[in-house]
Amino acid sequence: MMTRKEFLGGTAAFAAWPMFAKTAGRPLMRLGMIADTHLIVRDNGCGLQNSLCFEPALRYFDERKADGVLIAGDLTDFGTASGLRHFASIWDKVFPGNRRSDGAPVKMLHIFGDHDMGGYMHKLNWAPKAEVATGAIPDMDISALWGECFHEEWAPIQVKECCGYKFVLAHHPRHTKESDHGNSIPCLVDFMESQKFDPKKPFFFVQHRMFKGTVGEPNCSGWENGKTTEVLKNYPNVLAICGHGHQNAADELNLWQGEFTAIEVPSLNFCCTRKGRENGYHPADRDIIMPKGEIRKSWQGMFGTMYLDKFVVERRDFLNGMPLGPDWIIPMPSPDGSLRTEVRSKKAIAPQFAEDAKISVSERKVVNAAKKETDAVVVSFPVAHATARTPRAFDYAVTARKGGKVIKEKFVFPKGQFWADEKDTQQVECAFAMTDLPADWRIAVKFTAAPRNSFGKRGGAISRSACN
Repeated sequence: MMTRKEFLGGTAAFAAWPMFAKTAGRPLMRLGMIADTHLIVRDNGCGLQNSLCFEPALRYFDERKADGVLIAGDLTDFGTASGLRHFASIWDKVFPGNRRSDGAPVKMLHIFGDHDMGGYMHKLNWAPKAEVATGAIPDMDISALWGECFHEEWAPIQVKECCGYKFVLAHHPRHTKESDHGNSIPCLVDFMESQKFDPKKPFFFVQHRMFKGTVGEPNCSGWENGKTTEVLKNYPNVLAICGHGHQNAADELNLWQGEFTAIEVPSLNFCCTRKGRENGYHPADRDIIMPKGEIRKSWQGMFGTMYLDKFVVERRDFLNGMPLGPDWIIPMPSPDGSLRTEVRSKKAIAPQFAEDAKISVSERKVVNAAKKETDAVVVSFPVAHATARTPRAFDYAVTARKGGKVIKEKFVFPKGQFWADEKDTQQVECAFAMTDLPADWRIAVKFTAAPRNSFGKRGGAISRSACN
């Protein structure tokens, strides 16, 4: 496993990123951050699922001497007591008595997500009835269950302190009219006003669903109804943390800054993708002809380090034990405007192909996720990796032109999009249905590929005619 010291010392690629900078001073707090573990305990003989990376992630936080571990909801997949007990058993195995292996205390900063609290997983037959025989979390005495699992009192909203920093932990609510079916946190305004936060010191706010109008816009789904965002606008010194979106941590849109700062923590279980990509994983993409990308081995998380004047966030590929990209450097205690999307987009450097990168074109049948077979033209090309001057590509624009006119343009992800750049080694592929191309495509069509960063800025393109 590559250590952080080896990583920082062994790469020059991140010099191309304006947010990447060496940090100085003594760390004031170290914080492990994951979300959407979705643990399952099947009572039908299938055993345990979705827990392969949970213990290794906690072990990594232990090695990094985390003062606290924040888990932003969806601890379980089907919202069962057995799933929560399994989650707690893994936590207790790594941090018995809420202590690290060196004996130092570690603060448990977990919240329920909609899968834990919605109660609709079994009511809508998302889970077989046999798997909820041990009880659904929303149907039980939640305080007693939480106390049994985590040895502390439970409250819908609570405040904990870690190294002197406050964490407001807002559990996903029951799906009632008062909570707008789980889309808002009841009594949040009064609770926040009662806390009397020090405006000169950062604090954390944690909920499961994404803050409307902030992270992931406009590519995802699953935001709260906007009431939490409106409340947090009154606290410029808040670091608002959420999960739920399952978005790739390498995506720069998962860091947002406006009146406050928001971060979406990726799923430790599986990632989803932005919509509109040919090999993506988004419910809106129903007409793609390519198979969906590999999402079940996309185990991601984050590690944050608080300094006096900044919060540094490492984005982590837990499958390969490597960073996903340059650290996010977030000025403290309040936003200075440097991380606004429009500012970062303007400063961000476009990725570039290597000088010897070439396109190949072939004909073959492709089969999409719905098992539908299509006669296609497949365009292949190498990944645009990070260099000393440019970042890795986030996705690629692939275009078919005839006589200079665009016939079809598609966007695709690299096959290793959820992994560290060094592990993203397979050829990128983009398939065009034969029916989308003119009959004379072999002699008349030119295919072009251009790498793009998270903000859509394109690097230099490579191209070739089909007949070459």
